[in-house]
Amino acid sequence: MRRSKVKLTKRTIDALPPGPPKGAWTADSELPGFFLVSYPASRVFFVRYRIGTLRRVVRVGLFGKLTAEQARDKAKELLAAAELGQDPAEDRRKAREMPTFGAWVKTYLERVRLTKKAPKVDERYLGMALDSWRARPLNAIEPEDVAELRQTLKGTPTQANRWLASVRSCFSAAIRARHIKVNPAFGLEPFAEAPPRARVLSKDELEALLRAVDLEEDVHARAALKILVETGARLSEVLTAKWADFDLEAETWRIPSPKAGKPQVIPIAKTTAALLRKLPRVGPYVIFGRTSGKPRRDLKGPWSRALERAGLTEAGIHVHDVRRTFGLHVAKEAGLHVASKLLRHGDVRITEKVYAPLGIDDLRAALEKRAPVLTFKAKKTQRKAG
Repeated sequence: MRRSKVKLTKRTIDALPPGPPKGAWTADSELPGFFLVSYPASRVFFVRYRIGTLRRVVRVGLFGKLTAEQARDKAKELLAAAELGQDPAEDRRKAREMPTFGAWVKTYLERVRLTKKAPKVDERYLGMALDSWRARPLNAIEPEDVAELRQTLKGTPTQANRWLASVRSCFSAAIRARHIKVNPAFGLEPFAEAPPRARVLSKDELEALLRAVDLEEDVHARAALKILVETGARLSEVLTAKWADFDLEAETWRIPSPKAGKPQVIPIAKTTAALLRKLPRVGPYVIFGRTSGKPRRDLKGPWSRALERAGLTEAGIHVHDVRRTFGLHVAKEAGLHVASKLLRHGDVRITEKVYAPLGIDDLRAALEKRAPVLTFKAKKTQRKAG
């Protein structure tokens, strides 16, 4: 239902009778496209415009919350945007369909759980962001928001950088899903981190530790500690290793789910194979876990006893230092590439940085080996008599 044009003011609007349920239109006589629709209990301002051949209608606001003058100014802004080729109606539609950060994180984590080996990392770090951004539309989160939130997080610089990496990946997935065009976590520099732990056991420390391990009464704990030293495997891999993973004739170990995320086969030394042949088999796991059918949870007790017997309690040695020591020894004997393969790293740079830090003595030895190659006798040139 339409009415004649009038200048929409408070006086003219108050004089209008209530409209039918479907509304009665009253166009503004001064601003083309600006109009009011009267309903039985309310009056609402609208604006209409064209984008090409399409006619659009956009709600401006409710009379009472907006004055006629405020509504006219807002209508002018919308009409000006349309004149410049923008489409306020389409923009509003996209805004309504824009997922909140909370809704997107839920979708994203469902995908992560299917593709990542350790989805709990993303669940943890994105959970920190949910407390602040849960109800925020994805496209309303700015780089400043990311920087400010990271600054308030408690933890080490390493943890803050991992949080940033998780958030950045989440926003990158939103870009691929065409929800947003710009990643607000890009361009933010990571915090400077402390250098990675580089502690390795000296020859004397390793010998003392092995002598102490031989005195361990728990045969399975003794075997676990020796396998750690002889293979350079991770503690979790040793504790969850099953008899079915070993081929003692071929002297190989198939690690079904290493940190790299895919099964890998590594050789084991003859001493390791011999140790396993003598080890009592109690259940499916190589290292008996005290509970039938379940792997052993840790080696804290046996490890502490071994350090105490070896006189290394105050030496600051961790279980993982055994793996680092293994990597260093292999790197010295066979090179970084072989060490990286045995440690099952995806990138040799990880081996070089963390597990095989060569000291000045190692570099000097390599230099001295190189020196003889560079010595040679200078050729004598004879001048012809003129």
